[in-house]
Amino acid sequence: MRMFARRPMFRVSVLVLIAGFADLSCGFCQLRSIDVDAADVSEKQSSLSNRRPTAQFEIFRSHGDGFSFATGRTSITAMLPINPPKRMLLVKPSFAAYTLDSPLDTPARLYSAGISTMWIERINRDMVLTVSANPSVSGDKKEFGHRVRVFAMGAVGWDCIPDELRLTAGAAWLGRRDIGVVPAAGVEWRPNDDWNVSLILPRPKVSLRLTQREPLESWLYVAGALNGGTFDVRRADGTSDELSLREFQTTIGVDLKNGRFGRGFCEFGVGFGRELQLEHSQEIVEFSPGVVLRFGFSR
Repeated sequence: MRMFARRPMFRVSVLVLIAGFADLSCGFCQLRSIDVDAADVSEKQSSLSNRRPTAQFEIFRSHGDGFSFATGRTSITAMLPINPPKRMLLVKPSFAAYTLDSPLDTPARLYSAGISTMWIERINRDMVLTVSANPSVSGDKKEFGHRVRVFAMGAVGWDCIPDELRLTAGAAWLGRRDIGVVPAAGVEWRPNDDWNVSLILPRPKVSLRLTQREPLESWLYVAGALNGGTFDVRRADGTSDELSLREFQTTIGVDLKNGRFGRGFCEFGVGFGRELQLEHSQEIVEFSPGVVLRFGFSR
């Protein structure tokens, strides 16, 4: 690991772009609490109109030399049928608890709670507008709730070839100290029912359907992710600070969908560009790559 002074912002921007192509639904991060790959959620617009509330639970672990962290997250997603399928509102309250093992003066446990909202509106037959906001509070037990941070995103999807090719253009404000705005843009291509190539930043994902036997369906996928977030913490000397965690990820996973019992997934891979940053004391520490594991269930 390396410690050094604050670096120019252009380096952060370059890392964000690299993460979008090579490295997020998210376990350890405020970014994933609303799932930025939901920028193209309009693809599910027709099926959402009769969707019942869904409960999700997720466990995530990242382990490497000098720095490890884990999280457990639970959430409930509900769709409010304002005027489906033309207009819909998704609401997702969530809570997460984290454990942190680092060489810096950081707390061993962190917490995060928020409520994500996503407005989906069909502009015309081929275009859909998606706008979302996620106010949340995060920190250790002494500073939790002292500051509200907001994740916000806006994107427009255009079905240039219906049911096959979609272009998405937008941006997301992460509400973090270490990274500000990232693109929520890209292309999604579905050449047939067995492939889904979603190159939408900042969470690209390529999926291949392995089996389909009612009621079970299985998919193999490769995905990238930008993980992390900013938390309010109390230092050992009693001063308040802001702790930012960043990790880019590349994972391979299996997604199982059962019409009767719900959906489960498991993925593993590599976390790189791992970094801790304390805002007020100007401390920044980089760590070597680590191993990441994530699994979850929803019903």
